[in-house]
Amino acid sequence: MHSLASILHGQLASNLNSDDAIEGVSIGDVRVKQIYWDFESYLSAINNALDLLARISGTAYQQSMPPSFNKICKNPSDSGPIKILRRAKQKWVNRLKDYRDCFTHYTPVDTILSVGLVQYSDGFHFRAKLPTNPNVRDILGFRFSRRVELLRYACSVWRHLIALDRAVAFDIRREYQAGNYPKKISNLFFVGRRQRTK
Repeated sequence: MHSLASILHGQLASNLNSDDAIEGVSIGDVRVKQIYWDFESYLSAINNALDLLARISGTAYQQSMPPSFNKICKNPSDSGPIKILRRAKQKWVNRLKDYRDCFTHYTPVDTILSVGLVQYSDGFHFRAKLPTNPNVRDILGFRFSRRVELLRYACSVWRHLIALDRAVAFDIRREYQAGNYPKKISNLFFVGRRQRTK
């Protein structure tokens, strides 16, 4: 996303002239769609990473835990990794899942999109817009804000994921050093049984 955005930024910057009246320039071509497709894939990959973190966290408990992030967060336990996961869910994961659902199921990326350099009082800013209200599920109902931008949001999600991973690892390491981890080492996840028929 970043390298393609950098290329587009350079192209847009070259289109600006010294005219003070210009408010911005934008572009909407297949490269812009690629940025949004990559963003959609990124959200899905983060969602998968959260599910893997939930599976690892489940081994810190004696009872069987669900293998998905959302389901493990519903567990009433008030200690250990689940408490950490639940905090993350409230802080940033719910918003991530809203964006993922919006782009994956309701508003495909190949709708009318553009990225641009927009002039503000402090200069021109590169903008790949994200709606502030992804749960509207309809492109005509989206609202946009200067504070919400695709690349900044993607970096923010990455920082949150790294912090969550470290917090869970720290908690598990502390329990391991105390001799309390893992609490479950067999029959970790019920995934059903598959049989082939001829």
